[in-house]
Amino acid sequence: MKAKRWIVDAVMVVLLPVLMAYSLVGEAFHEVAGTLMLALFLLHHWLNRAWLKGLFRGRHTARRVFQTAINLLLLIFMIAQPLTGILMSKHLYGFLPTARLSAAVRAIHLPLANWGFVLMCVHAGTHLEKLLRKLPTAAKVALGLITAYGGYAFVKRRIPAYMFFRTSFAFFDYSEPRIFFFLDYLTVMILFAILGYGTIELLCKRRS
Repeated sequence: MKAKRWIVDAVMVVLLPVLMAYSLVGEAFHEVAGTLMLALFLLHHWLNRAWLKGLFRGRHTARRVFQTAINLLLLIFMIAQPLTGILMSKHLYGFLPTARLSAAVRAIHLPLANWGFVLMCVHAGTHLEKLLRKLPTAAKVALGLITAYGGYAFVKRRIPAYMFFRTSFAFFDYSEPRIFFFLDYLTVMILFAILGYGTIELLCKRRS
């Protein structure tokens, strides 16, 4: 069961920056990847259904409240995001009579996608305690530098503008090598994973 969870989570991590590059990888492929992400997300919840069953049991510490809030917000965004994608689909779900809704849902699909991206990274970071605590000092320094660059890439790639409805269309530089786009988004993923991890660490220290 644990191996299955790691495989599902690893594939989702790989798909995440690919989905953010939708115009670079093509709309048809984006729809297929988005459908796969939704299926994996639902499978992820099924494999972790014990968490849902115990949601209202036990003591609710600050750490648990934070993790629960992130998980529930992520659940909302990860359901709403593919739903809007399906409603404006031109390929995989083009047979649906939703053409009139396409323009309306397009305006909210972009911010939903970017909020989902950020929340998924924060969520991942809250489960990296054991791994990050064991890193040697040199690796922690390198990770700190990558995280700092992730903050720069976060602004450079206009993600805040997408999240807060300041622009309706994603900007892509088609002359830029694709690897630079993916590396930037990878550092942003690391940035928010570290923020998730750091928040958990602070809450644990506060409790102790």
